Amino acid sequence: MLKKILYLTFLIVTLANSQSSIFDEPYGYVSIESDSINIPIYIDGDLIGHTPIQKPVPLIIGSHYIDIKPISISNPFTQQGAVSSSKNIYVFKNDTISIVINPYLLRKESESVIKERRHSGYIGLALGLLTLLQLWIIS
Repeated sequence: MLKKILYLTFLIVTLANSQSSIFDEPYGYVSIESDSINIPIYIDGDLIGHTPIQKPVPLIIGSHYIDIKPISISNPFTQQGAVSSSKNIYVFKNDTISIVINPYLLRKESESVIKERRHSGYIGLALGLLTLLQLWIIS
């Protein structure tokens, strides 16, 4: 009987202290502007719309990254987080952050990242072939 009373008391206290709605958490906003139209905007890897975005986008407080290019299937590891061409922002409670996106500069940065990855692949391939050559010479 005592166990039942303790469990019931614990349940009542837990329900009294629990979050009543998913919107109880404070959030901020980000306002996105661009000099081009019909550009896909990604926040934390999720498509939120195309420019022009008329209303500010509500975000949970914390760090977020904004991209304007679609997630690449050929580079799946970039889906897990921001790349160097992403704009990193920190959203504060009840604050609106204004972001102006220049697609030309972000495209140039993403092209340089792709070029660096290609060069890294060539270096890895050369080192692998060199290792195979050394193993062939040893045997």
